[in-house]
Amino acid sequence: MEITLATLPNYLRQRPAITHLFQQDTTFRIEEIGDGNLNTVYRVSDATHTERSIVLKHAPPYIKILGPDYPLSIKRLTFEAQALELYDRLANGTVPAQYDFDPEAAVIAMEDLRDAHVLRDDLIDGTVDTAIAEQIGRFMGIAHSQTHINNINSATAQHYKQQFANTTMQAITADYVFTFPFTEHETNFWTPGLEPEVQRLKADTDFLAQTEHLKQIFLTAQQGITHGDLHTGSVLVKDNTAKVIDAEFAFYGPIGFDLGLYWANYLLAYFAHQDNSRAQSALKTAIRQTWQTYTTEFEMTNTELKTKTLENIFHEAIGFTGLEILRRLIGAAHVKDIENIPDIPRKLRAENAALQFGTTLVKQHNTFSDVAAIIAML
Repeated sequence: MEITLATLPNYLRQRPAITHLFQQDTTFRIEEIGDGNLNTVYRVSDATHTERSIVLKHAPPYIKILGPDYPLSIKRLTFEAQALELYDRLANGTVPAQYDFDPEAAVIAMEDLRDAHVLRDDLIDGTVDTAIAEQIGRFMGIAHSQTHINNINSATAQHYKQQFANTTMQAITADYVFTFPFTEHETNFWTPGLEPEVQRLKADTDFLAQTEHLKQIFLTAQQGITHGDLHTGSVLVKDNTAKVIDAEFAFYGPIGFDLGLYWANYLLAYFAHQDNSRAQSALKTAIRQTWQTYTTEFEMTNTELKTKTLENIFHEAIGFTGLEILRRLIGAAHVKDIENIPDIPRKLRAENAALQFGTTLVKQHNTFSDVAAIIAML
């Protein structure tokens, strides 16, 4: 079932869990919002009192940005609904409130964070709130530690593995993060002038071996609930409070992947701010704070294995960080932090620095002792 602007009014009338959120006989105002690649997002509000509103997220049976010729299972929204429920239970207030989920139509009705803004936009403006980094570090620490294979019984672990067996979305990530950027693929693109470094990277056998190693970890490691797409575009900020969105990639996998994506997007912002030492200093602090609050939460639940477990998470996270940086430079999905730099020589300086840094992280991810060693390389 596909929901459109034309069919939404009738659909709403069939969902009591949604209509009871509004006054009886409310006239709805419906608008499409968001610019996601996979799903459509609508704001539904009272036409008379527009401050009364919710957000509907709908998964059409294809990749939205590409159209019906590119089918994709609508079950991706089931995984998001399950993740929202789990995150709210484990770390209440860190995700939008979920009011209704319709698995057949693939629609989630949730809290409208209409006055919030995307964390990435703050970073582009040079505004770095380290308190947000602490909140996201805490969110990951709670979600990861309380679902980690070492901290739960076998029955609970098996339940999570089955509930979050999101293999379709996991395979998409594996292709676009670990494989396509380092092959001759039609979706890849990069700034003219970066070509020599790109070709050197694709011929680096040590790099390619480490990439394949990390890909196998991504595909096979079952450690805990992993958001799967946790970057600075998946965090909404309002009044110094962060909420995590877009969990349709959630799966039971290598939890260091979340840390890696989040750190990588802070680092991409760092390289974009070549001439802003204040922002760069704050971004380095934010990276440290993320890990500090993460480990604090993790150590509260993990006992005997905490040192070994955290060391393993850290090393894998560093490798994933490097790959996320690289795929955002030469793969299909770039970040506007760097992509929107108008001065091409300045953009190339940022991209070359980020590319070299990301490559080093991948190749040497098991050799770093702590976050300070990573920061010292910047």
